[in-house]
Amino acid sequence: MHYLDYNEQIQHRTGDFPLAWYPVDVHHERYRMPMHWHRETELICVRSGRLSLYIDDREVVAGPGDLMLIAGGVIHGGEPEDCVYECAVFDAALLLGPDACARRLKGVLNHSIFMKAGAIDADAVLRGATEALFGRCRDGVAENVLEITGGLYALFGALLRCRDRAALDTPSSRFGQKAEQLKPALEYIETHYGQAITLEELARLTGMSSKYFCRFFKTIVHRSPIDYVNYYRVECASHFLTSGDMTVAEIAQHCGYNDSSFFIKQFRKYKGITPKQYRKA
Repeated sequence: MHYLDYNEQIQHRTGDFPLAWYPVDVHHERYRMPMHWHRETELICVRSGRLSLYIDDREVVAGPGDLMLIAGGVIHGGEPEDCVYECAVFDAALLLGPDACARRLKGVLNHSIFMKAGAIDADAVLRGATEALFGRCRDGVAENVLEITGGLYALFGALLRCRDRAALDTPSSRFGQKAEQLKPALEYIETHYGQAITLEELARLTGMSSKYFCRFFKTIVHRSPIDYVNYYRVECASHFLTSGDMTVAEIAQHCGYNDSSFFIKQFRKYKGITPKQYRKA
């Protein structure tokens, strides 16, 4: 399973507990967040810097202290800028046991929510629940299973109160379920990035004309299809440069570039340095 799977089939868990915590900084191999989706719910908390999050066709810019809830199945990605952020990814079934809880929680878990630091700071209960949950994750998920489960309930209870006071910003897509049509194209890029990829083939997979597909893809992904294919290839190449002993030429070939000089040019375009400089750094 490739580390940049668009449809992340991996189970996000720690041991037997259906939650995984990821601290992400500039050294993390997934520092930049290509467009992807997974069935689990995701909580993202920005600690420093700036994170531009793309959720379907909408962009939200998160800063220090901001909190983002991303519903399961939603296409999302992000571009960090001098950013440190934390992700807690969990199976919503973890919280949907008692009917009384399930009825209330579904109203939150079925929607993506963006909450600014100022609004969180204005609610001592919500700020406390947010810091307590991520603090327990940092202390060790496996060691704090009961506390983290309780922390999730506390956080979502606080979010429900904020929702009732209309204090939440819910990113909404103009296209609704139509964004789902892009998933086959994203999966195809993930599995065929080392081969030639044509615009016509991607459009065919979505059932759209090439012209409409280009416009719609850019609206959702915020890059043209060809630009995104090259961006994705360079992200894959970055991973191989830091995690293996393949030569630059071998990596270029593996990532779909028959011409090493063109690969170096593309790499510099997206990363600002050459592959050798990136590996050395």
